[in-house]
Amino acid sequence: MTENYFQNKTVCVTGAGRGIGQSLTLKLAKLGAKVIAVSKTNEHLKELIAQDNSITPVCVDLADWNATKEAIKPHLPIQLLVNNAAVAILDSFLDVKPEDFDTLFNVNVRSIICISQEIARDLIERKLPGSIVNLSSQASAAALKDHSVYCSTKAAVDGLTRVMALELGPHQIRVNTVQPTVVLTDMGRIGWSDEKKAAGMLSKIPLNRFAEVEDVVDPIIFLLSDKSQMINGVALPIARNISVTAAAEQYYNPELVKLIEENGTKPELALQHMGLTDNDMIIVANTLRGKKVVKKTSRQILASASTLSSNEKEEWTCERCTLLNNVSMNICEACSLSRPLSRLNITNCDAPASTEWGCEQCTLLNKASVTICDACAASRPSPPPSFNVSVFETKDQSQSDDDESNHAQDKPSVIITLNLYWNAIGPIGAQNLAEALKSNNTLTDLSLFSNQIKGDGAIQLADALRYNQTLLTLNLGENGIDDSGGEHLGDALGNNKSLITLNLRNNRIDDKGLQHLAAGLRNNKKLTTLDLESNRIHDEGIQDLANALRSNQTLRILNLGTNGITSTGAQYLAAALETNKVTLRTLKLNGNGIQMKGAHYLAAALKNNNTLLELDLAANHIEDEGIKPLSYALRNNHTLVTLKLEVTQITDDGVRYLADGLCYNKGLQELNLVYNTITKDGAEHLSNSLTHNNTLFTLNLSHTGLGDDGMRALADGLERSKSLSTLHMEYNTIKTEGAKALAGVLRKNNTLTTLNIASNDIGADGTEHIADALKKNKTLTTLNLSGNQIGDSGAQQLSDVLKENNTLTTLNLAACKIEDSGVEYLANALQNNRILATLNLSSNKFKEGGAKHLANALRNNEVMSPSL
Repeated sequence: MTENYFQNKTVCVTGAGRGIGQSLTLKLAKLGAKVIAVSKTNEHLKELIAQDNSITPVCVDLADWNATKEAIKPHLPIQLLVNNAAVAILDSFLDVKPEDFDTLFNVNVRSIICISQEIARDLIERKLPGSIVNLSSQASAAALKDHSVYCSTKAAVDGLTRVMALELGPHQIRVNTVQPTVVLTDMGRIGWSDEKKAAGMLSKIPLNRFAEVEDVVDPIIFLLSDKSQMINGVALPIARNISVTAAAEQYYNPELVKLIEENGTKPELALQHMGLTDNDMIIVANTLRGKKVVKKTSRQILASASTLSSNEKEEWTCERCTLLNNVSMNICEACSLSRPLSRLNITNCDAPASTEWGCEQCTLLNKASVTICDACAASRPSPPPSFNVSVFETKDQSQSDDDESNHAQDKPSVIITLNLYWNAIGPIGAQNLAEALKSNNTLTDLSLFSNQIKGDGAIQLADALRYNQTLLTLNLGENGIDDSGGEHLGDALGNNKSLITLNLRNNRIDDKGLQHLAAGLRNNKKLTTLDLESNRIHDEGIQDLANALRSNQTLRILNLGTNGITSTGAQYLAAALETNKVTLRTLKLNGNGIQMKGAHYLAAALKNNNTLLELDLAANHIEDEGIKPLSYALRNNHTLVTLKLEVTQITDDGVRYLADGLCYNKGLQELNLVYNTITKDGAEHLSNSLTHNNTLFTLNLSHTGLGDDGMRALADGLERSKSLSTLHMEYNTIKTEGAKALAGVLRKNNTLTTLNIASNDIGADGTEHIADALKKNKTLTTLNLSGNQIGDSGAQQLSDVLKENNTLTTLNLAACKIEDSGVEYLANALQNNRILATLNLSSNKFKEGGAKHLANALRNNEVMSPSL
């Protein structure tokens, strides 16, 4: 397709912040479309616009029907729509929670109806044709363990697409769906990087490769284009998996064993992004116990079986729950795990195979004559229970073995850090780890972030904390932990004497669970960091926590962001802060429901508090009248170092109050005012405060609407500031006049080292002013001009700077519409520059010629080579 194929067409892409959505958005923009990028995460949208500032960002939670409709309306008409956004919360069928069900269907299905209705109704009213592409998955026709709701949502998308195609077709609006299997996004590439791990899935795909992101993006673009005018109601599979409908098969993981062996005596064991399950945790747990997994042949197993002690012949130990079972049992009485092959009572190699085999998925005993489980259709495990194959078993690392004497020479591994984040570990896997932790005395850092251990798994780990006194950091974020888990973890904190950091963010702990955590804090003498962001905490729980803080002497960092705390909860916390015993250094309350009254309570506490260093009130409804008492507090408080007030509905009046407080403050070093509304008047007040304040190092004014007038008003204070080193001014519609004012600052200011003016409207003329100033500036080391319109002419001006400037080490020119000639200017300058270490030229318009110029420059530039 030509560069302007979609010119005069407006395309809306949901889930545009990452993966397929991000790549699709950028490609559609390059093809001339006006792209509306929808994402729930503002940071992802910022990164997207930095690559192409022609894209229009829309930050909205698609699960909110009314908010989504209102967010889309200003951008109509939209002729093309890609419903890409989706979430996945994995859980067994019997453990599905109503709130998880609602979340999945709200985002994966309901949002498609909402946004498609709004766009389709408008197109029908205007009598315009359109095309809608829904992103489904081959999971829509699969039976995948722990995917009951996710698979249901994707099946619903397929059914919805067919009905939409039928009903909207007469209005010339086509609706199709795309069904990818494994796609190598950034996360997918990490998760499937191991060739042996990927081999099983690849063997089921006839093309014998996974889909690249472009393999999905291009079919979507085809379905959006006029080239598919007669395609409607189609479900297009990408990299079809010929056995996608087969039940998921669990199997023993020799690749994990190899990775552990290769790790050797290294203190950190990194097992993230591997898709590890509960069964794999048996291997990891044995590693923590000081045992290694070795490969033994059937003859060695038979030999060892014949020499078992009488006790061992009468009992066998379950590898999952460690219960001793009678020799007559083939299934563990406690957890139903099949009996290990190495504990079968065998007398010779010619013994007949077992008459039964235990299904590793549902634990049912099946007859040896069948290869598919009668209950769940899972395949018979490989290797099957015959004795002419090699199997794996664990042994103490101190044990020697005549047939494998090399293992006796290995030094025992001492794992200090264990990373298991982004896997599929559930409660049973957590139980295996917990049992190992009870006897382990070396592990200090354990991360289980983004698994599925739930409340039951947290209960097991809490029990381990009562015995283990060496673990320092435990990360259980994003695990679906509810109150039951919170209760037991809180009780365990009261007895634990080692843990200093506990991360419980993005779980389901509410006031009842927090009550137990608070009780644990009263008796705990070690914990310094507690992260409870994005749980279900309200004022009642905060009251218990605040009371606990009065007696706790160790907690330094408390993160309560994105909960349901109101001004009443802020009052409880403020009362705790006023007591001399509270030792908090950082308090994060961002994304709650704190209003002006709550700000008054906190401000009163700040006047008397002499320990708090950081206060985060971002995304609360503070408003100007709430800022007023905070500004008075700044006059008297000289210990607060960081104050974050982004998205707090502040206008010029609130800025005036803050500026007044800054004139007298002698401690604040960082002030964040992102996403507030500041005009020329507010900028003048800030400018005045900068001339009096001698401690502020970092000022973030991004997304405040300053424009050229605001920039000119702020310039005088920036010129005379004696402390400011970092200034963020992204997304402020700064043009040539504003750039000229900034250039004046760079000529006179002697403290600024970092200037971020990304995604403004600075063109070649504005760049010329900045470039001229940089020739004289002796302090700036980092300059971000990404997402501006500097073009080749601006690149030429900056190349002259690089020949003379001796301080600039980082220059970001991403998405600046630089072509081959502009790159040539920069490349020539690089040949002589020995200071610049990092140059970002991504998402520009240069081609092979520009790349050759850069290659030639890098041959002569030893500083730049690794960082271009």
